[in-house]
Amino acid sequence: MKRSQRGQAMAETALFAMLAVLLAFGLLSWIPTHRARTAATAAAYACAQFLSQSPDPDRAEHNARQIAWRTLNADWSATLGVEYRLEVQPPRGAGEAGRCQVSFRAPVPFNGLLGLSRGKWSDEWFVSRSETWKTRWR
Repeated sequence: MKRSQRGQAMAETALFAMLAVLLAFGLLSWIPTHRARTAATAAAYACAQFLSQSPDPDRAEHNARQIAWRTLNADWSATLGVEYRLEVQPPRGAGEAGRCQVSFRAPVPFNGLLGLSRGKWSDEWFVSRSETWKTRWR
């Protein structure tokens, strides 16, 4: 092997190693966002289910908020550093739809290294109708 070929191989190896490191950091930075989206989806779904279960809109909203926050703050979610916002719109009348929306913003790991901006807000939401047999609203 000639000297120039060995030098070129070392340069290519160094370049490939740096690209592999950047790719690894990029993939690792997606983990918090994926976990936050999973927790937000579960919370929005649980909220919508509880919203549809009570004939009293005030109680339905209270229960839905409570279960959504319990889901977001559960140990399984492992979403330390994620910011959440919860919006609950209970049904306005018998058989009408209610809505639960969970907005989240996950931290961006390796931000200084990768030069990324601050994470943006994302939303997960579900619409739920009150069950027909429970629509005797007062």
